[in-house]
Amino acid sequence: MLNDPPPEKRRVHPLEQPSGLTEPTGRRVVEDDEDDAAPDGTGVLRQGQVLLIIPSVRPLVTYTILAINIAIFIVRALSPAVDQMLFLWGANHQPDVLLGGELHRLFTSMFLHASVYNRLGGFALENSLHLIFNAYILWAMGSSLERMVGHVRFAIIYLLGGLCGSVMSAVLGAPNIYSVGASGAVFAVLGAQFVFLYRHRKLFGARGRAQMQSVITLVIFNLLLGALTGISTGPIRVDNWAHLGGAIGGIVLTWFIGPIYIVGRHPERPNALLAEDINPLRGRWWAVSAVASVLIVSLVVARGFIYG
Repeated sequence: MLNDPPPEKRRVHPLEQPSGLTEPTGRRVVEDDEDDAAPDGTGVLRQGQVLLIIPSVRPLVTYTILAINIAIFIVRALSPAVDQMLFLWGANHQPDVLLGGELHRLFTSMFLHASVYNRLGGFALENSLHLIFNAYILWAMGSSLERMVGHVRFAIIYLLGGLCGSVMSAVLGAPNIYSVGASGAVFAVLGAQFVFLYRHRKLFGARGRAQMQSVITLVIFNLLLGALTGISTGPIRVDNWAHLGGAIGGIVLTWFIGPIYIVGRHPERPNALLAEDINPLRGRWWAVSAVASVLIVSLVVARGFIYG
């Protein structure tokens, strides 16, 4: 949220208007009929209709990740034997990761969810809520984020941010716990969404601030829910370490590799503005390498400290 007190009569920013168009080129166009609006101090617009063009893409990576998670859930539902085999092979488990060197679990656990079977082999359809909840958040937040940050950036945030959650869970979680779920990666998306909206809080105006508040509320609610399940005696446990690690990973990654849009006059349209990214990914691969290196060092140090 902004610290500056609002003016008595605030001009409406182009992105605060409810209407919007999409050009055939995939660029998002937002209309505004206010006169002399000046987004983020980058320039004064002409009177009349103003177009703000922001580069965007279709959220194909988000849809692909959703399809993979659903497909794996369906395969596991084919039989209790298949379900148990995939769970025992792919779940995040501290001794297997740190002591056994089964690092694949850090990745595969991100695509496994609560089993549709109970311990007796019968159906427990309520367990599918685990997948449904993560899929909904990913669809709602991930598709919006990917449109703005692009395919490659989003894939890095989701996968590497999710690995941050898996590593924190393996390092700080209980050794007798098997952890599964896309929650760590989903929290990375939430952390990334918050950073993107905060960085462009003036550009997106009141609507952006409302979305930031929604992200904060959702994160706090889930962390509190995880804390409650941690002290309860029920069979369900929420892996707060994975949530926290994913959120931190998403925040750090997006702060360094996320797009930074500067709004200027469109070179070809006199009544249009163009948002230009001044933080291209090609100059930020060092940040991706740095985060990956921190994860590797964390695993090595934790193995020596816990099992050395």
